[in-house]
Amino acid sequence: MEAFIDISEWWPTDADGKPLSVYAVHRKIEGTPNEVTRHTLTRARDGQLAKGDFTNQVKLARICSEWAERTVTIDEIVKIKDDAL
Repeated sequence: MEAFIDISEWWPTDADGKPLSVYAVHRKIEGTPNEVTRHTLTRARDGQLAKGDFTNQVKLARICSEWAERTVTIDEIVKIKDDAL
C-alpha cells in the first residue's frame, strides 16, 4: 500500500491557465499561519509527498480550500494506492 498527498487538482494557475510556480505560491503563503516549505509544496503538487507531519497535512488542506473556494478535507488530498483492494 502507498499513501501520499496530492494537491495538483487544486494547484492555482495564472491568467493564461498555466500553473503557478512553486516559488510564486510560496511567496503568497509566506508569513501566513498555513506556511509550508517550498519542498513540501513541490512534493505535494507532484503527488509525491509520502512523509511529513500532520500539521502540514492540515495546512495543505487549508491552502487548497482557499484555492478551491470551498472546504477541501485531508481525506481529499490523501491518495491511497492499495493493491489488496
